[in-house]
Amino acid sequence: MTVHEQYSFQDKLGQGSYGQVRACVRRNTQQEFAVKIIDFDAVNKKYATVEGYVWKRCSGSQHVVRLLETYTDQSLCYFVMEKCEGSLLDNVLKRPGSIQELELLDTFRQMLHGIQHCHSVGVIHRDIKPANFIVGFDGLVKLCDFGLSTLVTVEGTTGVSGTAPFMSPEMVQHRSYDQKTDIWSLGATCYLMMYGAFPYLCDPHDEYVKDGEQRSKSRMMQKAIATNKVPPTYVAEKGLRTPSKLARAFVERLLLRCSLKRPSATKCLLLPAMNLTSTVDKPTSGEEEAASLLPTIQLARQRTIESKTWVDPTVAKTMDELIEQLQKRFRGADTGDWANSFSLPVVNSAPSSGFHSRSISHDGKFGTSSWLVGDNISECSTTASAIQSL
Repeated sequence: MTVHEQYSFQDKLGQGSYGQVRACVRRNTQQEFAVKIIDFDAVNKKYATVEGYVWKRCSGSQHVVRLLETYTDQSLCYFVMEKCEGSLLDNVLKRPGSIQELELLDTFRQMLHGIQHCHSVGVIHRDIKPANFIVGFDGLVKLCDFGLSTLVTVEGTTGVSGTAPFMSPEMVQHRSYDQKTDIWSLGATCYLMMYGAFPYLCDPHDEYVKDGEQRSKSRMMQKAIATNKVPPTYVAEKGLRTPSKLARAFVERLLLRCSLKRPSATKCLLLPAMNLTSTVDKPTSGEEEAASLLPTIQLARQRTIESKTWVDPTVAKTMDELIEQLQKRFRGADTGDWANSFSLPVVNSAPSSGFHSRSISHDGKFGTSSWLVGDNISECSTTASAIQSL
C-alpha cells in the first residue's frame, strides 16, 4: 500500500527548499504522526535512502525523533515519524514564568544525550543547531533532521556541511574531522542561547560579495571561524543577563578550537554544569524577573530565523499541489507498482564500500563528504551547506 492510502496528510509543520514536514493521521487507527517529504526533482533517490538508513540507525534513543516508516514513489520520498509538540526555541519561549539558567542547562543536557547516542552508533550529525532540536509530547528534547549525517570512518570525514554559524574550525579549514565537530556545533548553539549572539560574527568591513547576500554572509562567517577573528567574547548582548561562571565554563569547553582537547559527548555529560541538582542555589522570587533568560532566547530565535535560507514560494506551492493530487489519487485506490515502500538497510551490517558524494539540503545548500557503507548506499542531505573556499 502507498503512504497516501495509509495516511491522511494534514497541516504543514515546516517548509524548506527541497522538502517539507506535515502532520498526518493513520487512516485505520487515527493515530497522529508527522511525515517528512523530500522532492526527487531536487534530491536524488539514493540520497534519501541514505538519510533513512542513518536516521533508522539513530532511532533507539528517547532524545532522537523516532523514524517509523519510509515510502517512496515516482516524485517524492516520505519519512513517517513520531509527531512532536514543536521547535525547541518556541517551546522554551512558551514555558510559563521566567526562564532560568538551570532550565537551559537541563535542556543542553538532553541535547547532549541525543548527540551522544548518535555518536555511539557511529554517526556524525553535521548540522547541530537550535532548529534541529524539537520537543516531544513527552516533554523531552529530541534531535532531528539527518539529511547531512554521515558515518564515522578511521581516516576521518571531510567536506563542509551544515549551517555556517555552527560549523567547527576543522570543518571550515577543510581538514578531516570526527564526531567532535558536533560538539563544537552544540557549543555554538549553547552560546547563542546563553548570550543572544553567535560565537563568531561576520566582519562588517569584509566586502565578500560575490554570489548574493545570503551566500556572502555564509562565506564571511566561515572565514571568521576559520581564522578565529574575532574570537568569542563571552559577553551577553546589551541588556541581557550575564550567564554564570559555571555555564560559561561549560560552553568554553565545547568551543575549544583544538578538536583533540575538545571533550567527547560522553565526557561533556560529566562536566559540572551537566550534573546540577535541585539543591543548586536559585534566584529568589525578587530576582527572578531580572535573572530571566527570556529576552536572550527571544534574540536567539530571531538570529536563527535570520540565518535561514529563503524558500521560493513557487517551489513550495508546486509541491503542495502535487501532494494534494497524490492524496486524492491514491485515497483508497489500488496503485499497483506505481508506488512502493522500501526497506532500510540492516543497521549493523559491516561497511563494505567507499563513496564520495554530494549532499543537498532543505536550505538550498550543498556539502560533500566521504564515508563507508554497505548495500550500495551513498550520502544524502536535506539540510546542508555549500563548499566554498575562504
